[in-house]
Amino acid sequence: MTNATILVVDDDPLTLDLLRLHLEAAGYDVLCATNGIKALAILNEVQPRVVICDWLMPKMDGVEVCRQVRKVHDQRMVYFIMLTVQSEKEHLMEAFDAGVDDFLAKPFHQGELLARVRAGARLVQMYDELCLRQAALVQSNSELCRLNERLKQVATTDDLTRLLNRRQAMVRLNELWQQFRKSGEMLSCAIIDVDHFKKINDEFGHLKGDEVLQRIAATLLADMRSGDCLYRLGGEEFLALFPNEGIDSATACAERCRATVQATMAAGSSCRAITVSIGVAQATKEMIVPDQLLHAADLALYRAKDAGRNTVRPMAQVA
Repeated sequence: MTNATILVVDDDPLTLDLLRLHLEAAGYDVLCATNGIKALAILNEVQPRVVICDWLMPKMDGVEVCRQVRKVHDQRMVYFIMLTVQSEKEHLMEAFDAGVDDFLAKPFHQGELLARVRAGARLVQMYDELCLRQAALVQSNSELCRLNERLKQVATTDDLTRLLNRRQAMVRLNELWQQFRKSGEMLSCAIIDVDHFKKINDEFGHLKGDEVLQRIAATLLADMRSGDCLYRLGGEEFLALFPNEGIDSATACAERCRATVQATMAAGSSCRAITVSIGVAQATKEMIVPDQLLHAADLALYRAKDAGRNTVRPMAQVA
């Protein structure tokens, strides 16, 4: 997709011009819109496959633009990059739920901008190629099954770490939650966060940051027990689910993972000491929905951060 058409949406003329100049210099065709309503009109008429959209805009913000794109263009892949100064977890989760694929922080760096656009264009191209191959081989059941499996992998797997993605994590968590509510089987989880990850990106670049995430994902996955599940939630956060495990067993596993990450990353890292902090929680009868279990693990993670990082903290109390 060297000549891919990219739609850029921003109500700030200076940002809009800067994005257009960088992208056109890299060989992309660029369409511009100053608000969400104009952006949707262009999407319906021209159908660009990569969108870079500001979050905070009058008339219609970037999250709502993304929702409308997913609602109207659900039969084809549109890679949606959110341009934003928002960094709070609640805001990022809202954007992920709306269907945002990636984020680009303001003020942006030209190299990071182009790297994220190239990644999106590659995914769109792969999606299109798979769809074409699926249509061409519709008469061959065995080939059709293989292609469907590949499409499923693209939709369910995090492209960077090759772990299952956040959407799959929520599907599995809901399945385990139903078992917990029905039969009383124990269920625990751990939220794992890479310490000072922003400093790694700032000091050594995003390529090094990506490498760190890949190595940590591989290390954690290798340390999981049979039956445990590991997912990438997004950014530098991972989620581990522990079916039929109580808080003590899950905390012991989390501590082993923390120590293994510290030792492994120290042995092979060319940048700062890399560690993780982990919050662990167990489902209790007082919890009504699985989000309460995640919230308990999140609070425990904050305690681990407050305790100096590179540590594991279980939830305060299990009833």
